[in-house]
Amino acid sequence: MARVSRGEAVRAVLLLAILLAGAVVALTTDLPTVDQLRDRVADAGLLGWAAIAGGTAVAVLAPIPRTALALLTGILLGFWPGLLVTVVGALVGALLGFGLGRALGRDTVLRLAGPRLRKADQLAMDRGFTAVLLARLTPVLPFFLVNYAGGLSGVRLPVYLAATFVGLLPGAVFNVAVGSVAGGLGEWGLAITVGPAAVVLAVLGVRWWRRRGRSTPVSATS
Repeated sequence: MARVSRGEAVRAVLLLAILLAGAVVALTTDLPTVDQLRDRVADAGLLGWAAIAGGTAVAVLAPIPRTALALLTGILLGFWPGLLVTVVGALVGALLGFGLGRALGRDTVLRLAGPRLRKADQLAMDRGFTAVLLARLTPVLPFFLVNYAGGLSGVRLPVYLAATFVGLLPGAVFNVAVGSVAGGLGEWGLAITVGPAAVVLAVLGVRWWRRRGRSTPVSATS
C-alpha cells in the first residue's frame, strides 16, 4: 500500500481542518449580498478601492485564479474603477512575487544551474520583454508562477513590469467588463461569474490529487 509520510499526513489534517472551519463559518455567518458589498465599498471610498487592490496583490502570490478576482472586482466596482483596481493590484502582486523570487532564490539557482540553464537565463536578460509577455499571454501558465519565475530569471525589473502590464491588460479588460455587466444581475451575476471559476478549481484539484496518487511510490509489505 502507498506510504504516507508524517509531513504529508500533517498537511492533510491541517487542510481538512481549514476546510471544516470554512464550512462552519459559511454556514453560521450571515454573508452580505452583492448589493451590500457594493454599498460598503462605496462608503469606504478610495480606502475601499485600496483594500481590494491590496487583497488582489496578496491573492496573486498564491494559486488563486486572477480571472475570478477580476470578475468579482468588476461586479463590485463597475468597469473603469474595477479595471484600475484590478491592474494596480495585479501589478503590485507581480512586483512582490518578483522580489521574493529574486531575493530568496536567484543566487541559489545560478550556483546550481548548468550551462543550458545559464544560457536560458542570459536569453531572459536579452529578450526579457518577449519572454515575460508570452508567459503572461499563455493561459496554462499561472500568474503567480510567472511572478516567481521572473524573479529567478535574469530579466530586468522595468522590462518585467512593462511586459506584465501589456500581458495582463487584455484579460483584465475582458474579465472586469464581464463582471461589471453581471453585477447588474445581483446574486445571479455573482453565481454566473464566480461559480464557474470555483468549479474549474475543484476539477483541477481533483485531477492533481489523482495524478499525485498515481505517482506515489508503492512499497512492498511483508
